[in-house]
Amino acid sequence: MGLKKVTIYIWAALIFWPVLSWGQKYYFRHFKVEDGLSHNTVMSSLQDSKGFMWFGTKNGLNRFDGYTFKLFQKDPSDPRSLLGSYVQCLHEYGPMWVGTDNGLFKYDEELENFELLRPTEGLALADIENDGEGNLWFIAANQLHRYHTESGAIHKFPTPNNMEYVDITLLQDGRLLITSSDALYLYQKADDSFQELDLEVKSSAERPFRINRSFSLDPTTILLGTRNHGVIAYDLENARTWDFLPTQDPVYVRDITRRGDELWIASESGLHIYNLQDQSYTNPRKNYNDPYALSDNAIYTLALDQEGGVWAGSYFGGVNYYPKPYTPFRKFFPNVSENSISGNAVREIHSDQYGSIWIGTEDGGLNKYDPDREVFTHYTSVDRGGTLSHFNIHAVLPVGDKLWVGMFEHGLDILDIPTGRVVGHYNVDDESELLSNFVYHLYQTRSGEMYVVTTRGIQTYDPVQDKFLLVDAFPQNMAYTCLIEDDAGKIWAGSYWDGLYYYDPKTGEKGSFLQDGEDGECISHNQINGIFEDSSKNLWVSTEHGLNLYDKAKGTFRKFTMEDGFPSNVFYAFIEDDEHQLWISTANGLVVYDPESGDKKIYTQANGLLTNQFNYCSAHKDRTGRMYFGSVNGLISFDPRDFVVNSYKPPIYITGIQINNRPVPINSGGSPLAKSVTFTEKIELKPRESSFSLDFSALSYTTPEMTEYWYQLGGLNEEWVPLEKNHKVFFTELPAGDYNFKVKSVNNSGIWSEEASALQIKVLPTFWKSNLAYGLYIGLIGFLFYLGLRFYHQRIKSRNKELLRELGIKKEKEVFQAKIEFFTNVSHEIRTPLTLIKSPLEKMLKKADLKSELGENLSIMDKNTSRLLDLVNQLLDFRKTELEDINLSFVKLNISDLVRNTSTRFSPSVKDKKLDLEISQPEKDIYAFVDAEAIKKILSNLISNAIKYAENSVGISLEKNEDFFELQVRNDGPLIPAHLAGKIFEPFYRVPGSENQKQTGTGIGLSLAHSLTELHHGSLRLDTSSSHLNTFVLRLPLRQEREFPLYLSKEAETEKVVERQALELAESANQPAILLVEDNEDLLDFIAKDLVEDYQVFKATSAEAAREFLQQEKIQLVVSDIMMSGMDGFALCKHIKTSLESSHIPVILLTAKSALQSKIEGLASGADAYIEKPFSMEHLKAQIANLLANRRYILEHFSSSPLAHIRSIAHTEVDENFIRKLDETMSEHISDPELNVETLAEIMHMSRSTLYRKIKEMSDLSPNELINIARLKKAAELLKKGDYKIYEIAEMVGYNSQTSFGRNFQKQFNMTPSEYVKS
Repeated sequence: MGLKKVTIYIWAALIFWPVLSWGQKYYFRHFKVEDGLSHNTVMSSLQDSKGFMWFGTKNGLNRFDGYTFKLFQKDPSDPRSLLGSYVQCLHEYGPMWVGTDNGLFKYDEELENFELLRPTEGLALADIENDGEGNLWFIAANQLHRYHTESGAIHKFPTPNNMEYVDITLLQDGRLLITSSDALYLYQKADDSFQELDLEVKSSAERPFRINRSFSLDPTTILLGTRNHGVIAYDLENARTWDFLPTQDPVYVRDITRRGDELWIASESGLHIYNLQDQSYTNPRKNYNDPYALSDNAIYTLALDQEGGVWAGSYFGGVNYYPKPYTPFRKFFPNVSENSISGNAVREIHSDQYGSIWIGTEDGGLNKYDPDREVFTHYTSVDRGGTLSHFNIHAVLPVGDKLWVGMFEHGLDILDIPTGRVVGHYNVDDESELLSNFVYHLYQTRSGEMYVVTTRGIQTYDPVQDKFLLVDAFPQNMAYTCLIEDDAGKIWAGSYWDGLYYYDPKTGEKGSFLQDGEDGECISHNQINGIFEDSSKNLWVSTEHGLNLYDKAKGTFRKFTMEDGFPSNVFYAFIEDDEHQLWISTANGLVVYDPESGDKKIYTQANGLLTNQFNYCSAHKDRTGRMYFGSVNGLISFDPRDFVVNSYKPPIYITGIQINNRPVPINSGGSPLAKSVTFTEKIELKPRESSFSLDFSALSYTTPEMTEYWYQLGGLNEEWVPLEKNHKVFFTELPAGDYNFKVKSVNNSGIWSEEASALQIKVLPTFWKSNLAYGLYIGLIGFLFYLGLRFYHQRIKSRNKELLRELGIKKEKEVFQAKIEFFTNVSHEIRTPLTLIKSPLEKMLKKADLKSELGENLSIMDKNTSRLLDLVNQLLDFRKTELEDINLSFVKLNISDLVRNTSTRFSPSVKDKKLDLEISQPEKDIYAFVDAEAIKKILSNLISNAIKYAENSVGISLEKNEDFFELQVRNDGPLIPAHLAGKIFEPFYRVPGSENQKQTGTGIGLSLAHSLTELHHGSLRLDTSSSHLNTFVLRLPLRQEREFPLYLSKEAETEKVVERQALELAESANQPAILLVEDNEDLLDFIAKDLVEDYQVFKATSAEAAREFLQQEKIQLVVSDIMMSGMDGFALCKHIKTSLESSHIPVILLTAKSALQSKIEGLASGADAYIEKPFSMEHLKAQIANLLANRRYILEHFSSSPLAHIRSIAHTEVDENFIRKLDETMSEHISDPELNVETLAEIMHMSRSTLYRKIKEMSDLSPNELINIARLKKAAELLKKGDYKIYEIAEMVGYNSQTSFGRNFQKQFNMTPSEYVKS
């Protein structure tokens, strides 16, 4: 810079100093320890070539990406950490160089660690610079060093006595300037020496000359920042110095940088900003009442970023950032230390005719703002020392030289603008007829008519009468919020809760719009916040829930909400700019909206707003086009024409990775990162590392909060996925595969960044899905194939052998099955002849003399007949178990008693063989759920075998534990070999040996016992532990899954009692008719011949023939076999019991099926009794007599007992239904003397003969006899109640004569009605 130009700078600064100090307002953002900074004392700063900001502090180094600080601090355990705590200076030359209090370090950005330049260890660094020759110059411990970065050579320059090196500056022409505390030295490359420059600076003991910093302003001018003399300029061409930044007080300069035409000087007294173009100057300082001022006055370091923002590091206040003002919002908020606006909650804003702007606040009174002088004049309430009626201002309107001021519940004040005095006041108590003291809004139409909007209605002001007149077009006693006149002269008014109203003064037309949930084209909400008409005559309405555009042609509204991209559903005020865009304040930011294109842009605190929440009715545009919006935290103003599009395209980097929510270390054991993720192109993750997150940042610091991001993960989704303002993305359990991650961003101006370098991500599969695993699989498959092939050949050989063996087994099974089939068929055929032998034999034994030869022969025949029957039964039971066709019924049985009884049955055999029988049982009887028939067979076989093969003794012991009982049967016969312990339970197997072969047997007893035991879910085995005893161990569970809650008592004794009673009853029978049904004619004839002496017997050889007898004869009992061709006995029984004509007839079933399940099946079909073949004829006779006698007893009881109900004679469900219907019919007509069988038959829809026969067979009474008994039983019931006289009861039950009634009652019940009443 020439001398002439410098001289102009100086004179301009001196002349304009007082005025220029009021220059541009600067707003700073603050970053402190609370925001992640390692220390609030910031000593150095710079932006590296990639765009990251670096800050050196007293507690390490910080890298900032716009969102987070990454810290590099001293770690004594890590030699590659930053071993110095005080970071004094930073410089980027190739890598970044970090000067600390413990040496100079080179930063490795890929590994994110540091390498100490060993010669500097323990030395404190003051400054670092580089030249154009590959040298790094630095001051360490007050000594100048030169380090060649390629060769590693270090040269130390000697330090003259009393010299203090402070700074190194690379001049714009490439020369190197070394600055000491009081001198300048130019480096002479030719002879590797330094040339001292002459400085002429006045100094004194009070103001000694000390240099802190040097700065190359242009190729010929050097600026020196001093401790006591501010900024000194030195002209290299003319060797002249002068004061560049004259101030009245000394300025202690710490750093200097240049931002365009602005020179920024960091000092102990804040920042000094000097504009080189217009010579304006300002001195931003710390202000405790200004949150946007510097956080500290001691500024130590300055850094300029690539966007034009300035970073100022302070000693106590961290980092202050001044971004490039793309959106220069001017902020006005209360500040007690300087002239400022008086309130936070800013309401209406208007300009007067004098150019002043009037601002009403809800908490600080009225403000007049002079935009030229930037001065506020305050008007407050009387109680606060002012002149206004109240400090809560809602409405402001300049009219000529008067200002109308509407207040909260304090009426209207009229202020004289030139004098500032209140010249008038209106309220509801004076003669002005003001409706309400709460004046919400004031509006003047184009014709000059004044509208006053209050909480109780809308009025106009009449200046002639000085009164307020009610506007009848709008409803009264309603709170209104706003009012405008549209281009057509129509008045629109918004209410607080009741929607939108309009009124046309020309035509008198009026109406309203209300929110209707069912109408999609209605207004969005009934609380109206503002009404605005734009230059295109569109009417806009803001509400508490949505923005509305009125369609004048249709009378409908189009709604806009957050779903349309707006930041909030609450809209406040409007302004239209010169480009016909709408600026709309909301509860969450300021929106600029283009109605034509629909484009919108949102501004928030990140863009420079005081707050995101604005206030009602608070927007104004002055005559210059500058806009004002009031918020709850103050006022902002701006000129949209000053806004600049942020066209900076920041680089975008991946800045961090976390796996399973944990940061990933670099180049450490097990880490997938070999270098910083920022420089990583490909990363390989293990299966357990498939859940991870990535951090990224577009390195733009102006409004990072407004930057929006998109990412793409190729291999998973080729679409770009929006993240909005999130700068982190999470992936959870990403499937194994190869992926390509990309990210991009867009700033608040809609400018897209460049895509970040792609990060290739490979997620390894789990081991069993890896290539190695697949190789092992293939190898294993090949090996298995070889083994399989080998096994196949061996298998073929063994299979052929197995086939031969199976053929032999199959042949054996066929022989075995043929044997079983033969025995089974023979057994079935034998049972019926056995019955014919056993029954006559029993009769003969009764009549014969047992001591005679005939009696002895007959006894031998009976004994062998029983043995043959037992063998037949075993064969049949064994066959059932083989076919798994046996169903056991588990009932509760006394096992102890059963063991005793079974042992007793074999007492004769024990005596015959002179054996000792020992039985051991617990004192308390053992009960278990077993099948009675099956357990008897098991015990009989075990005890029978023990006795058969015993020589001297047989032992039986019974024990019980918690879930099982165990029976042991021992004998001292020939020992069964241990290897045959399982073989002996096979069918038809007998232990070889002469002793065993002497004993007769079939070889199926143990097999049958073993099968029945398994059906009980138990076990039967041979215990071979004894050396001299054969011990069979039976183990059965006490409970079963399917149990029948029955308890079987001693059957034999019961049967005897039944037989004895039945015989006695049979002697008095009167030849009842009995039907015998049996397909074996011999057995049929035998039974009939034996019964014909006592009964009238009918014979049938099939169920079909039996049904014909039932229709033709009066049968009183049926005895039927079960196993018959055609319809079996079960089906016949079910037919008898379900037919109305025969359901009362008792049925006895005869069968060879002896299992309990068969008995249950028979009883379920309706049988009254069940007798097994072969049977005793005496038993059959007793059963028949018993059933008939029971029937007779029931009928006699019914007839003779006054209170016995007719339903007692029913035995089946069919009978019960018939009797119930008959009883109901007789009860309904009991008072009818004419009730008879014809009437009953007609009512019950039966023929007379059928009804007669059914009643006769069931009750042994004629229908008329039954009707008479029913009358008498009803009379007995009424007599017992005692509510009626005897003659009244006689009439009620159908008797015409009391005498006849008394005679019949005595005949039937053996007592007169009077006697019955007294009984």
